[in-house]
Amino acid sequence: MPQQRHARLVLAALIGLSPLVSGIALAAGTDGAVAARSGLSATQTLSGAYLAAKSAQAGGDLSAATGFYAEALALDPASEPLQQDAMFAFLAAGNFDETAELAAKIRDTPEAGKVARLALGVDLLRKGRYVPAIAEFDIVDPSDLDAVLLGHLSAWADAGAGNVDGALSRLKELQGASWYPIFNDYQSGLIATFANRPDVARSAFSAVIEDPANAQTSPDAFLAAAEALARLESRAGKKDAAIAALDKGLDVADSYDPLLHLKARIEKGETIEPAVASVKDGAAESLYILGQAINRGDGQQVALLYFQLARALSPTDPNLMMALAGIAERNDQVDQAIAYYRQIPADSGLQRAARLQTGLDLWSAERKEEAKDHLRKAVADYPDDLQAYLALADVLAADKAYAEAAEALDKAVAIAVPAKKETWNLYYQRGIAHERLKAWDKAEPDFRKALELSPDQPQVLNYLGYSMVDMNRNLDEGLDMIKRAVELRPNDGYIIDSLGWAYFRLARFDDAVEQLERAVLITPVDPTINDHLGDAYWRVGRTREARFQWSRALVGEPKPEAAEVTKIEAKLKDGLPPETRKAEMENGKPLKAEAQKPLATASEAVPAAPKVVPN
Repeated sequence: MPQQRHARLVLAALIGLSPLVSGIALAAGTDGAVAARSGLSATQTLSGAYLAAKSAQAGGDLSAATGFYAEALALDPASEPLQQDAMFAFLAAGNFDETAELAAKIRDTPEAGKVARLALGVDLLRKGRYVPAIAEFDIVDPSDLDAVLLGHLSAWADAGAGNVDGALSRLKELQGASWYPIFNDYQSGLIATFANRPDVARSAFSAVIEDPANAQTSPDAFLAAAEALARLESRAGKKDAAIAALDKGLDVADSYDPLLHLKARIEKGETIEPAVASVKDGAAESLYILGQAINRGDGQQVALLYFQLARALSPTDPNLMMALAGIAERNDQVDQAIAYYRQIPADSGLQRAARLQTGLDLWSAERKEEAKDHLRKAVADYPDDLQAYLALADVLAADKAYAEAAEALDKAVAIAVPAKKETWNLYYQRGIAHERLKAWDKAEPDFRKALELSPDQPQVLNYLGYSMVDMNRNLDEGLDMIKRAVELRPNDGYIIDSLGWAYFRLARFDDAVEQLERAVLITPVDPTINDHLGDAYWRVGRTREARFQWSRALVGEPKPEAAEVTKIEAKLKDGLPPETRKAEMENGKPLKAEAQKPLATASEAVPAAPKVVPN
């Protein structure tokens, strides 16, 4: 297998929406971003500035989009459609003052009036004008999601105006979808905490965490309620009750840093802050929790708006910084993600997760030496932290520093096993590092341990099976493993390519052609798969088709490395040498395992509690 493909393998191994905001498309392809950066606004025309703004917005470059919208508005300040589009862009980018200014102009338009009123209501809340805020939140015919959000924001406005009974009654009367109660109870507890009604707060938070089903409905609300109750009990001098509340949350997410951080502080006897200290913080929490509930798939676009509205109320909230960073990462805005992570205070329970994720993002941003140094410092600061070593191993393996990666993984295993947190992925990662170092006597036991812990992992079956075929060991077992991997991932072009290339190495060329043709249909631009198919075609006498596939390999994505280009060009000129089993074993490409997506974030690499990289 070419080194580029091996690098890709190792990288991979280590790691109904609201009508209130419907129709918003903030993340799409990259063509628009290219157009935006090409300087379309230099035409000084309205159409040029508007097109550039829409292109940048579609490409996820909200900073450029807002600049172009500002230019367009300067040229045509009275256009309602332009004001509407610009308002959404400014809000998504976190430019709330500009958002509020535009919202005031289009408050009564049918297309964007609801979002404008939501923004105006939030603006009034942050200015302490509670009664006018309630009026803005009184929107006719809301959806279920809109109704619960507007009800919660109105309840916080009631509380700010001194009408705590009215706020709690509003939440109690807020009936609708079956998922309402957990959110209503959590907000009731926060309002009661803010109003110094501990018995009411205790009852509301307990209603959330005493029902295990709530952890499935909204893990974020469940964990937040456990944290809020623990803070309440600690402030009341009830240490045992506080720890018991935290343990309820840790039963659901035993590695959730904010709860672990708070538990350590309570056990030390530190003074604990209340869950919310102001109306603005409480209203921001409403937006954040509901945003997290929809923060996936198409809902991410709506969640981004909720988070930015929350940020207008609580600009330094660590949870918001983590959530916004996550969205930035998914939109390939890694520099923006790093900027969000670096706003998380050093004393926050989310600081460790932010530091590790920053290191991974630095690597993704091509700041590779900085990434390695950053994560080496992290493991020095967190010497007993499993995820710190895994993050460091990720970037070291990606940099082909397999010996240091293996050392980091040794420490990860040493931490995980006594804590009974063994995962197949630890051994799989370490096995790859050993295999790359040609230490098969260490690699094979790791791969087999990974299969012992999780017998049907297609990545492990593929890697181990292919390696055995490559080394002419346990051929039947190795081929059976690859076939099993294909059964588990029948639409994975890379694993099917592995099966085809194994057949090729076994001189079963007709079988190789059959599998490699399947792989190319699924993954048509991969250079290695096209190269393999070319080789197989040559062996069965289809020489013209072989040269076509080799030519495709040269222009594939990702681009083949220089050494592979030289080999392919030689084949285009002279074809393959006469076939013998010995020649193929000595001169063929190293056999490969599954290539997957590039370096994953920590939250992707290991199943994690919401909002944090687990320990």
